[in-house]
Amino acid sequence: MQASSPSELDKHLAFVIDDEPDIRQFVATTLAQHGFNTQGFPTAESALSALGDNHPAVIFLDVALLQSDAIDVLIGLGAKHYHGVVHLMSGGRHELIEAVQRLGVRHGVTFAPPLNKPFGCAAIAQAVADSQPRASTAPAVDA
Repeated sequence: MQASSPSELDKHLAFVIDDEPDIRQFVATTLAQHGFNTQGFPTAESALSALGDNHPAVIFLDVALLQSDAIDVLIGLGAKHYHGVVHLMSGGRHELIEAVQRLGVRHGVTFAPPLNKPFGCAAIAQAVADSQPRASTAPAVDA
């Protein structure tokens, strides 16, 4: 079963999953300026079907997609043993982002700090820096 074994991480590849074409393009263009080859996807299904033998080093994932949501992506990433870093993107409440991260962690997904919309090029550059091995795996949660 190829889908159940970890795939090679492509440190020069980034996925941008957002149903808003302008945001996909903005993030992809900025990532390209930082040396990434980028692929953009409007849905969870299209992104998950693009995961092959090489997984992207980083994924920028909108929490609220029109035809699906980040949870679909995170469950799929867990099933495919994705071992790169995910940055959630959202204009929503912090509590929602934390809940989505907790679910992702349960599926083995590693997170770096999320991007709060609206954001600029500097935030994406910082996200790339945060995607290095010291990236956190879980949000800070008050007991």
